[in-house]
Amino acid sequence: QSLSAELRSLRAQAEETAATHEREAKTLREQATAAAKQRDSALREAEEARAQLRLVAEARAVGRRELLEAQREARESREGQEAQRRQ
Repeated sequence: QSLSAELRSLRAQAEETAATHEREAKTLREQATAAAKQRDSALREAEEARAQLRLVAEARAVGRRELLEAQREARESREGQEAQRRQ
């Protein structure tokens, strides 16, 4: 009878351990899912930021080209005026 009682006790401990491990595994799976969602969100935000940076860089390049063109036109205009004055 003592052996039978010990066997039941060991079986109960094993079942409790298995249940505890299953709860822990479920919690870890939930945490992994949450972490994956956070990662995906961060990756989307990073891609959006890169896209915004590309747009800003393109706008800056356009602005720089326009500035250089305006400076060239101003210089040519001054040179033209100086040439007319010399004539």
